[in-house]
Amino acid sequence: MVHTHREPLCRGFTLSAGDETVPTARRLVLSTVRDWGLPLPDETLDDLALLSSEVIANALQHATGPYSAVVSWTRARLRVEVADTARPFPTSHGDGPYAESGRGLLLVAALAADWGSTPTATGKTVWFEVAPHAPTSHLDRLAS
Repeated sequence: MVHTHREPLCRGFTLSAGDETVPTARRLVLSTVRDWGLPLPDETLDDLALLSSEVIANALQHATGPYSAVVSWTRARLRVEVADTARPFPTSHGDGPYAESGRGLLLVAALAADWGSTPTATGKTVWFEVAPHAPTSHLDRLAS
């Protein structure tokens, strides 16, 4: 059932580093969106899962201590923010297609409606937004 929300929605959570952190955080993001009954197609939910995993994994790889995630819905876009304690801003390595790491931000840039990072008093926040859209193939979206 799809609900029409007139007000923005927001939910945050904090997790500590651990083996199950990325899958746990991804499940929390997706369950939040499903609980809200947002009008997002399956393709957008798939993108949300992938993008959440990439941003959360990046925070875990480069920061120490707990991190927080905030999921918010503005009636036009869904935004996920991940705050961590690392000061350096994320960069894509631009390594070749067979590199074992460094391509996560390229995926974020290709699939998110928008993304970026902002400094905080204790580190930084990396965020991305997804928007409901007409279904297209993943190859079409990655080629654009």
